[in-house]
Order: sequence, then structure tokens, then C-alpha cells
Amino acid sequence: IYTVEWKVPEQMQALAANLPNELKVYFKGDSSSLKTESAMYKSTNILNFKQKYERLLLDIPMLGKKLSVIFSPADQDRIQANMPQLSTKAGSETKTIAGYNALKYEVTEKKSNQNSEAWFTKDADITPNSLSRFFDKSLGFPLEFTSYMNGLSLKAIVKEIQSGPVPAGSFTASKDFEEITLDQLMQMQGGR
Repeated sequence: IYTVEWKVPEQMQALAANLPNELKVYFKGDSSSLKTESAMYKSTNILNFKQKYERLLLDIPMLGKKLSVIFSPADQDRIQANMPQLSTKAGSETKTIAGYNALKYEVTEKKSNQNSEAWFTKDADITPNSLSRFFDKSLGFPLEFTSYMNGLSLKAIVKEIQSGPVPAGSFTASKDFEEITLDQLMQMQGGR
């Protein structure tokens, strides 16, 4: 479970109130399933890093739509080209986050030249998810960091890591989801 603080442009401040302040990620084998819930929509981002598989499920009640997008290799290449390019430099400062020892890193996003910090632990071997995918796995698992989602950035801090059963349906779509392409989704969002 992550607590998150969204960094939204000034013209989108009204939207910020509808963004969740907590995100849940479920893990099963090499796959992760990030659940985002707000008053306006629910989304699930299913990612298997090793198999290069990604699927986005959107449930938008006010539009009466349930959409599923399986990202093709070409879609993934397009997305990869727009992903942040991060460089990291280890520091010496440490702290405990959610019970794990963490080491501070200075992070620079090369495209925008924005600086941030991230805290990584090597005490937990956790599969990358949609929030942590941007970081080199050799640094460990990021416990506090800036991430990028749907064109916005957010600060994520691990609140809790626990073992337990994964809720049914966390890695699949029910039959009432309409399969669409990434291009169709982008057209619905005004071409973004």
C-alpha cells in the first residue's frame, strides 16, 4: 500500500481533489496489479516485466464504460519512448520506511532536468510495478520516490507491505470489459 501526493499542473487543481491518496499493488509471481480508485473511475494496471505484458482496465461509471487495453509490442515501444529517463546517485543517508532500512539516492529526470530523491531497500525483493518500473532493479526496491502516471507525477511512499491472498480478479478482466486498442483509448481522451 502506497500513500501518494499528486503533483498536478495549476490548470488541473480542481481534478486533484478526485485523485486517490492511497494506491494498492498486488503481486503474484512476476506480475503486479496496481489498483487506483477515485470518485470518477477505477483503474487496474497489470504488468509482467519479464514477459513484457501490460494491460490497463478502466471502469468509468459516469460514462457506463468498462474498457480493457492490452498493450501491443508497438504500443509498449511508443510508451517507452515517453517514459522518464532517470539517473541516480547513491548518498550515505539512511532511514527506516515501513520497517525496512532504506538508502537515499539523488535522482535526476534527464528529459526535464528535474531533481528528486528516492529511498531504496535491498531488504525486500519485490517485483517492479507500474509505479516503480522506472528504476533500475539493481538499486533495490524503492520505498519513497517520485513516479509518473498518466502524464502526471506523484510522490509515493510505501505505507505497508504484507503477505496474504490476492483478491480474485486482480489479474484478469471480467467479460463486461470492452477490448479496445491504445489508439482508441487515446482518441477517447482527446488524442493525448
